[in-house]
Amino acid sequence: MEVANIIEIQQIRKLLIKHPDLLSMFELLVLMCNNRLSNDEEIVDTMELEENIEPELTDTEEGE
Repeated sequence: MEVANIIEIQQIRKLLIKHPDLLSMFELLVLMCNNRLSNDEEIVDTMELEENIEPELTDTEEGE
């Protein structure tokens, strides 16, 4: 990371200090970005998608 980026991150932290929830989300975002940059595409390869199974729908007028 470049020095300019680190300075920007510090400035954003100073602005968000009065908003702990936003600061917390920002810190998580920074961690995720750092992890992504470190591992490059390894993160995407390890994530598994769940199969989306649609339930069978019945005609509601049939039972009436």
